[in-house]
Amino acid sequence: MKRDKSKNKSSKRKTLRRLIEIGVLVALFVVLCLLKNSQKVSEFFAETFSRWWITAFGTLLGWIPFSLYEMFLIVVIVGAIAFFVIEIVLLCKHKWQKALTSVLVVVICVFAFLNIYTATASFAYNRDPLPTDIYEEYSGDDLTLEEAIKIADYVIEQANQAYRDTDHIDGNIVYNCDLAEMSDRLAKEYEKLDNKYFSSYTPRGKRILNKRIMSELHITGVFFAPFGEANINGNETGLYLPHTLGHEMAHGKGVMREYEADLVSSYVLLTSQDQYLRYGALVQCVTPAINMVGLYPNTNQITNELYAKLDSGIRTELSNYSKLWSQFDALDRLGNFFNDLYLKLNKQEDGVGSYTKPGEIVDTGEKDNEGSPIVTVIRFYDMQNILIKLYKQGKLVSVD
Repeated sequence: MKRDKSKNKSSKRKTLRRLIEIGVLVALFVVLCLLKNSQKVSEFFAETFSRWWITAFGTLLGWIPFSLYEMFLIVVIVGAIAFFVIEIVLLCKHKWQKALTSVLVVVICVFAFLNIYTATASFAYNRDPLPTDIYEEYSGDDLTLEEAIKIADYVIEQANQAYRDTDHIDGNIVYNCDLAEMSDRLAKEYEKLDNKYFSSYTPRGKRILNKRIMSELHITGVFFAPFGEANINGNETGLYLPHTLGHEMAHGKGVMREYEADLVSSYVLLTSQDQYLRYGALVQCVTPAINMVGLYPNTNQITNELYAKLDSGIRTELSNYSKLWSQFDALDRLGNFFNDLYLKLNKQEDGVGSYTKPGEIVDTGEKDNEGSPIVTVIRFYDMQNILIKLYKQGKLVSVD
């Protein structure tokens, strides 16, 4: 009897200790969630704790050849299944104390992870906007039609040239390096961002082996801040691989908002001298550049002529890329739902819509000589803004 009473007292003390630990972790999580509402606090965390953590763990774990994020997910999934099975068995055997202990341990692990993730990643979603030496927003008053045509001509000419300078098999680009070397090349390109806004550390890219599940969820890449890893879907091997890798690397450098990570990746790739790196970024900019010309009156013929200049091989590659991803549709809605929820929980009100920042145009109510509406551009679309920025910096030149 004395032993039973002693065991009961010990179990109660352990339960009480775990409840206190949970209380502390929950309180810390609540405090962190309240703090990340402040842009100043978020900027402080992004430039200090988050940057230190990602640099330390990314450096420590970056040379491991496989994705620890993928291993972490497998462990979590297997662990969750095992937990529910064990919990059911314990309850069936009326072992209430052990069942309660298991639940408390899991709750502790969950809130410990939430605190780490919030401190390393979530704060960066509410930090200051990108520095103006990288990105600005422009209106129609900032760009003439002639300049817009120069930009579009340059993008198309350079895309065509990059296509000719790179190897292709069956209409798809074949890279002259593996992912590890591509990561090293991109890290060199990121050294151009000489601004304290960006972390000096650049994460290495790693392949996800379970590419089928990731593809069905329509996820091409994931940056996991607790491990400092930039993870790439195993099926992302073609046209946009450097841009996807650059996007995940941008997250590791402190740029967590999705559209800004896209812009930073585009900026770095478009200013590269490496045709294998810049090819996909140039192709991605063709439509935004031509659409920018189309915002001006009487430009239907001009935009048609611009589209006609695009190499047929690039058109084939775009079609192949679309066909590749269109075959994965089993879990796309589920993937979209969870990604949307994740982004909204991190103060991105538009959810998955936050991958782009649309422009703003106003219909004047008038029509041009071709019968199209005449609009006033209040703000260009985000990819158009990055092209204008590069043009004004002299990093996009006119085509003679």
